[in-house]
Amino acid sequence: MKEEKLEIYKKTLEKGINQREDIEKAVEKILEKEIKNIFLVGCGGSLGCMFPLKYIMDINSKLPVFTYNSSEFLALDPVNLSENSLVILSSYSGKTKETVDAAEYVNKKGGTTIGFTGEDGSPLGKAVNYVFTNKADEGVTDSKIIMLYQIIFNVLKYTDNYQKYDEMMEIIDLLPEKLVEIKREAEERAEKFAKVNKDEEFFMTIGSGPNWGETYVYATCILEEMQWIHAQPVHAGEYFHGAFEIVREDTNLLIFKGEDKTRSLIDRVEEFSYKYSNNITLIDTKEYNNIDNISDEFKGYLSPLILSAVMDVFSKKLAEARNHPLETRKYMGKVDY
Repeated sequence: MKEEKLEIYKKTLEKGINQREDIEKAVEKILEKEIKNIFLVGCGGSLGCMFPLKYIMDINSKLPVFTYNSSEFLALDPVNLSENSLVILSSYSGKTKETVDAAEYVNKKGGTTIGFTGEDGSPLGKAVNYVFTNKADEGVTDSKIIMLYQIIFNVLKYTDNYQKYDEMMEIIDLLPEKLVEIKREAEERAEKFAKVNKDEEFFMTIGSGPNWGETYVYATCILEEMQWIHAQPVHAGEYFHGAFEIVREDTNLLIFKGEDKTRSLIDRVEEFSYKYSNNITLIDTKEYNNIDNISDEFKGYLSPLILSAVMDVFSKKLAEARNHPLETRKYMGKVDY
């Protein structure tokens, strides 16, 4: 990536970090009311980037967390949704109708809403109780994950007496510089990946744990939506319950391996896949993690951010090699649907 784009990326992440004080005040205010559960609601990439929050809560809190596509959330009207629910919604444009409708529905139920969007004057920004924004040309997703982490670790501090909040925030403060270094490091490998795969017609992306969101998003939002390449996201735990039957010598597997509690699931996928396919790209966050002296627990939390940074470089290089800009669309925003 060009240095000017990396500088924009860094400043975008810093802007997310700089909203910490406002986030802390918002969480403190929200938790004046008893919160009995959390809902993560959005569509596509805006939903996928919130998946790591469920992983974090599942291993640190007894507070239930539910993830929903916005349309399904509205259709189901979950019985657990109440005035004691905290609902976090995301739409970068702030105009995703089903997400805006979901926010307005929660308001009618008396629940508390937090929205993430590009601008606070967007329909979503106006519909939620608390809004956090970060409009930028680079780094929006990673900045959003940083802000979401600041929220969820804040919640843990209050609801579950989480003792490592300050330590986690110190690590987050290092991320703008560290993730820029990771993007530079990924450049050469991304070039090779793009050259080899520019004519590929199918990818299977495989991941688990906090990295399942990136696994899903890369297949559906990058390869399918932005590159018009057939792609199938497969959870590592489900790989051996169907998807592995289509693996042949030339099957293109893109495997995401984090440093989290589910790493052993990827080990099993690797052990099988390397026997039967010669077309495997393994992205292991352990190869890119350049933050020294942190515990395995924190390495697992950082894996989604490292993957997102690395795969953004891969996406840009692939788009260049295929002469298919990431902004190109046939239907999205072009026709009625």
